[in-house]
Amino acid sequence: MLWVGNFLTACSFSLVMPFLPRFIAELGVTANLYTWSGLIFSVTFLSSSIMAPIWGNLADRYGRRPMLIRAGVAISIVYLLMSFVTSHVQLFWLRLLNGAFSGFIPSAVALVATNTPEDRVGRYLAILQTGMATGTILGPLLGGTLAELLGIRWTMRVASVLVLISVLLVIFLVRERVLGAGKARTSVLSDLKLAVSNRRLLALMISALLIQASLQSLQPILSNFIPTLTREGWIAAVTRSLFGEGEATDFVVGFVFSLPAIATVLTAPRLARAGERIGFARLLSAGLLAAGLLILPQSLVQSIGWLILLRFVFGIATAAVQPSVNAALAEVVHPSFRGRAYGINTSANNLGSVLGPSLGGWVADAFGPRAVFVVTGLVMLAASAWVQRMLVHGPEEPLVGAPEEV
Repeated sequence: MLWVGNFLTACSFSLVMPFLPRFIAELGVTANLYTWSGLIFSVTFLSSSIMAPIWGNLADRYGRRPMLIRAGVAISIVYLLMSFVTSHVQLFWLRLLNGAFSGFIPSAVALVATNTPEDRVGRYLAILQTGMATGTILGPLLGGTLAELLGIRWTMRVASVLVLISVLLVIFLVRERVLGAGKARTSVLSDLKLAVSNRRLLALMISALLIQASLQSLQPILSNFIPTLTREGWIAAVTRSLFGEGEATDFVVGFVFSLPAIATVLTAPRLARAGERIGFARLLSAGLLAAGLLILPQSLVQSIGWLILLRFVFGIATAAVQPSVNAALAEVVHPSFRGRAYGINTSANNLGSVLGPSLGGWVADAFGPRAVFVVTGLVMLAASAWVQRMLVHGPEEPLVGAPEEV
């Protein structure tokens, strides 16, 4: 049920987000469109990074299931309200609220991590990740179709209904064997202090920030960059003959957005088993190195065919990344502290999602969209080196948040 919930929630997100720059343009924004797209996309993650440790603390007190329900209801309401905005400023504030009350997928991750036998946490988190990835695959494809047929506003309303279905699934079909709930009485400040005092957990949080900044830096530019590549080549000709000019562009945009997620669905569980053998820190470092090397040549592509190929292979590399972060975190954190740890890690992720699109939008406006691929690749290579130094070859430390430590 959590797999289905993650699938529907991710699908709702990717129904809308790839086409957000187009919607902002429809609202009348012409100057600094990339910058506004980056700000409106990333403000959600700014407010979420502030609130995530608070929700994580409450999850360890009262259970992760109530946090799933709270987040799903809030997201559903915000998506519905977004469909009625009349200016980009209103959209900005609703995206801010969306981040403050979000957290469905991180809560699902924390619930699985605390209710799974320790020797299977890595592979089950990878399986859960495929639910999100599958939603990310179908979301842009369905979103492109709905946006063309009904408009982006109705697409947002469909997204609202999908999240509401996820909430109902959790209410009626998900149960939790609560570990540590009712015992955590620490403050958010003390949780943060405890987290940053452990070198391995701090290294994971910084890694999560760099990873998310890299992955999200392309969000403001892809939906406007891809159409510049669809004018030439046999793929462009075939899609135009099948769908027509405008529909072909929407289909290709959605398809390219979904490619990394397709690769995740196909390879994540097998990569998780490899992580169990060689260590998730090593798998994380290797995935980041490969992703960095594969994204750099995307700055040079002149046809949509090459971009499709590189994005898919890039997705295989990134399929090793996010499940490895979650599994490695479970290895260094005591079960009673995991709700708070995943909340803090979500903050790090969301700070990366703030920095990535904002930096990507600014770089695209200042130097052109191709420069964003170069910057993203360099950040991923730096993150790989950081993981090697701090996690693979770093010192062993006791579990963070063990009862005697708290």
